[in-house]
Amino acid sequence: MKLQTVNLLLLGVAAGLFSLLVMDENREQAKIQMAIEHQPALTALDPNAIRTIRLANPDSAEIVLQKTTSGWQMKAPVDIAADLVRIADLLSIAGRETRGSVDINAVQLADLGLEPARHTIALDDTVIAIGTLEPLKRSRYVMKAAAMPDRQVKLVDDFPVETFDGEFTDLVNKALLPYEAVMTRIDLPNLTLSRDTITNQWRPEPANDAASPDAIMRLVDAWHTVLAVATMPPMIDSDVHDKADVTISLDNGQRLGFRIVDKAGAPFLQRLDLPISYQLASADRERLLTLKDAGGNAPSERTRP
Repeated sequence: MKLQTVNLLLLGVAAGLFSLLVMDENREQAKIQMAIEHQPALTALDPNAIRTIRLANPDSAEIVLQKTTSGWQMKAPVDIAADLVRIADLLSIAGRETRGSVDINAVQLADLGLEPARHTIALDDTVIAIGTLEPLKRSRYVMKAAAMPDRQVKLVDDFPVETFDGEFTDLVNKALLPYEAVMTRIDLPNLTLSRDTITNQWRPEPANDAASPDAIMRLVDAWHTVLAVATMPPMIDSDVHDKADVTISLDNGQRLGFRIVDKAGAPFLQRLDLPISYQLASADRERLLTLKDAGGNAPSERTRP
């Protein structure tokens, strides 16, 4: 009887341990299932329907971006085309999956970087404050603006905040000219190219036998197609009254002046009318500023204008 009792007890213990193992396994499976399932999005906004983005950061001017018929345009602090890749990064916050909530009554919003907010983005009328990182799960605290007690602090997977940090030059389009710009004249160091409005042909001034039509068109096309490596604040002190190294005249009467700058071994074209510098690849600098023959060679010093 005693042996049978012991065996029964051992069977009971084994069954209990097995049940615990099954429960632990079920809990782990539930956690894994929850992790892979889509969580509620931060907002119900359709990114394609958003028409205005506003970025606010401490100690920097508000950035305003608007969707126009020709694409996204920055309206403040300067008026210039915006970088569509960066715009997509900004819009992506609307649909980010949430990873849980924080009891707003159990925390100090200042400790989460939410009051005052480190960064604030307004997608049309929806305002989202972006805070610090949650140290364990490496999720970021965010909060949609609402009247108390309806405010909720959410956690979302971390994302690069550089796009939200208030440096407007990061959001500038990498193209050197406005969308659909039509050039009428290109003034470069030691060379001017003018477009005949009747024949639509470009001619060099002064006349230069080495400036073949193909070489001229390669240079003209470069101004339409070259994209900057990066858009940055001014590299040197300058203003609109400085003498431009390069001037691009457009058919709408606009004249874009640039200074040629070499800084830290990198070439830049710095706008004189806007506080923006375009960092160029070395090969692109040559394409923009120098006539090249079909083999990529510049005219000799004897024939260069």
